Amino acid sequence: MSFGLFQREQRSLFGEILDWMLTPLLLLWPLSLVLTWFVAQGIASKPFDRALEFNLQALTQFVVRENEQITFKLNAQARDLLRADDSDLVYYQVLDSRGTLISGELDFPPPRENEAPEPGQVLLRDDVVRGDEVRVAYTWLVRHDPERLVLMQVGETKGKRSTLAAEIVKGVMVPQFVILPLAVLLVWLALVRGIRPLNELEQRIRARKPDDLSPIEESFIPQEVAPLVSSINDLLTRLKASLTTQKRFLADAAHQLKTPLAGLRMQAELAQRETDPVEIRGSLQQIARSSARATHTVNQLLALARAETTGRTLPSARIDLARLVPDVVQDSVPRALEAGIDLGFEGPDDIPDDCLMDGNP
Repeated sequence: MSFGLFQREQRSLFGEILDWMLTPLLLLWPLSLVLTWFVAQGIASKPFDRALEFNLQALTQFVVRENEQITFKLNAQARDLLRADDSDLVYYQVLDSRGTLISGELDFPPPRENEAPEPGQVLLRDDVVRGDEVRVAYTWLVRHDPERLVLMQVGETKGKRSTLAAEIVKGVMVPQFVILPLAVLLVWLALVRGIRPLNELEQRIRARKPDDLSPIEESFIPQEVAPLVSSINDLLTRLKASLTTQKRFLADAAHQLKTPLAGLRMQAELAQRETDPVEIRGSLQQIARSSARATHTVNQLLALARAETTGRTLPSARIDLARLVPDVVQDSVPRALEAGIDLGFEGPDDIPDDCLMDGNP
């Protein structure tokens, strides 16, 4: 699983999506197991609670009043009722209004003080009897004297409830051991199908020829990838414009340099055939003028190429014109002399830092 703890140099989009889909599923499965157990406990308790209430109401029929005394007389059927279950133990207790034990367990825990139902109303609670967790049903009975109530409690251990709850959990969770791997497989297949358009896009791009700079077709790509493809198309458009500019520059350079170079060749051939030093000197002067024109043409073409280049900025730096201008003047002296121009530079050797310019030399 990838949670960003370990940064990989190359991340897989397929793996990232699979991680974030399966991680919640695997984390929620134990939580669903716990919730299912609590729900199963509640479901399993309901039928046994009703049976416990029925047993309590059946046993209340054996609480009788004889000669001003409250007694609890069990017949054979009542004793069989208390011993009807082999998996759980049943405890009971009958107390008079003074707390005197009439029958049953002496150490049966009493109800809480705030739990005082109306006579004849049955309540339920969880308690502990002799170290066993029990479910208790209890009620107060009236036997000829409303002011003297009789408390009767019946408690049953929770063996059957736990067994039924475990069976419910098994019935719910065991199929999930089959469903969970199936869900993982379906998620994986869905991701493979969902990423298929990306693979097709990759194949279409790889199948392109090196000189194919046409835009990528955007009608059959996922919506999420459309901005990426649009950016690639924009890059292809700018690249195509740049290559077109370069081709035009090369064509212009070849055309513009053809005439000066032809003149240089002709003057060189004439100089080779001449024997008169004056004529040879004149040919060499023509060669120098032609080379100067060719140099001027190349500089103009380079300046044009820089101006037509889109999306590029020349690097800038701090420029000292006192050092840059003499170099430029020195390079321009031959052309100035040919044109009869007296070219020179007079200025300081250094310029203060506050006067430096930002630009490209």
